[in-house]
Amino acid sequence: MAEELFPLPLTPFEYYYWCDDRPEYPTTFPLELLFRGPLKREPLEAAILACLDRHPLLNANLDVSAKFPQWVASQEKLLPLDWHDDLTPIDYAAGRFIDLAQKIGVRVWARTTAERSRLVLQFHHACCDALGALQFVADLLVAYDSAVAGNEPNVKLEPLEPERLIMRADYGLTEAGYKPNWRDALRTARFWLSRLMCKPAIVAAPHSQNTKPANQTDLGYITHVLSKEDRGRLQSRANEADASINDLLLTEFLVALSEWNRKHGGDQRRLVVNVPVSLRTRIDQKLPAANVLGFWFLDRKASQCNDDRALLRGIREELEAVKKWRLPLYFIGGLGYACRFPTLIRRVLRGNKSFATAVLSNSGRALAKLPLEHQHRQWISGGAVLEQITGVPPVRPGTRVSIIVANYAYTTTINLHWDPLELDETAARALLDAYVRRILKS
Repeated sequence: MAEELFPLPLTPFEYYYWCDDRPEYPTTFPLELLFRGPLKREPLEAAILACLDRHPLLNANLDVSAKFPQWVASQEKLLPLDWHDDLTPIDYAAGRFIDLAQKIGVRVWARTTAERSRLVLQFHHACCDALGALQFVADLLVAYDSAVAGNEPNVKLEPLEPERLIMRADYGLTEAGYKPNWRDALRTARFWLSRLMCKPAIVAAPHSQNTKPANQTDLGYITHVLSKEDRGRLQSRANEADASINDLLLTEFLVALSEWNRKHGGDQRRLVVNVPVSLRTRIDQKLPAANVLGFWFLDRKASQCNDDRALLRGIREELEAVKKWRLPLYFIGGLGYACRFPTLIRRVLRGNKSFATAVLSNSGRALAKLPLEHQHRQWISGGAVLEQITGVPPVRPGTRVSIIVANYAYTTTINLHWDPLELDETAARALLDAYVRRILKS
């Protein structure tokens, strides 16, 4: 069925990420899995092949010869796996850019010893979002566990419905009986006009940093791990404020950014945080990995960040409306209109137009339910215990920092990705530390 899907035109959101892709700012993102125990190569290869069959967009290439690009079945025969029977460092920076016309949208690096193993997956954002990537990872863990046991990798995997990819850009609107109308057209135009006219503040580079930022960590991001107790304190703070943890995370991020720019002589333009919002509905439960995502932009003056209580109330009310009315669909609607003029999106993006100061995504509980054994909520796949999973969204010109907050087992990780052309690792760690201090304040 998967091959019968193709050729498949890009959705407006996929086209956006493909147009924004460039070697110095690739629209790819990593996920890192750390295991206790060894991995086995042949079962992992079998599991990867099984998962590629289940998720067609991650096993496809782009045909860019037509006026508008389209997905076609991949002719690539090489398995996208880099394997070493040791902990050889991963040269991720050299392979961050993926040319989808030549390569499929996922790569895998495996490093394993008798005691520890490391699995890194890289995804192209034109193929799927973070939830789609986690869906692929979940299938990979289950398929690998079956393959190690000598069974077919698919034996414990629930069937997916690849034909639903044809409607992946519908966002449940057809089922809801939605009809396009002038009111929403005007709101979409107003939304995009405000985004195009806005010139967000940029995260300041400390004056003490090197002129040329130093080499960064191998995956280009850093992680702070919150303990179960830290998470409890965060939940208590949110409860006391009659808000969600997500409301609190966004509030403290805006305050941390405002204080950072004030300290380091940054500009005092409006702070804008891009908040990715899943647009999945119940009918997407069997959808293979894809982008079912929109963006919302929290936009505040620096002066509004001085009163964190009022800031939190405003963010809580705004995000309630975002969820109730699915407001990120205005972002998607504008992309759909712009795709009638394919060169328009590329011209705007390649002009290095910045839409946000930073990105903050809360992915929720990662890998919440799998048909696997576990130890203290840490999944056991093929005898190896998955102790931690982390990752980050991409950055782009002007948006120098992206953060994703994720829960796995009993821990919460805060992962920060920075623009290595503008900030060094010392600055990135200082910003992450400042954010964590705000989150955990009494």
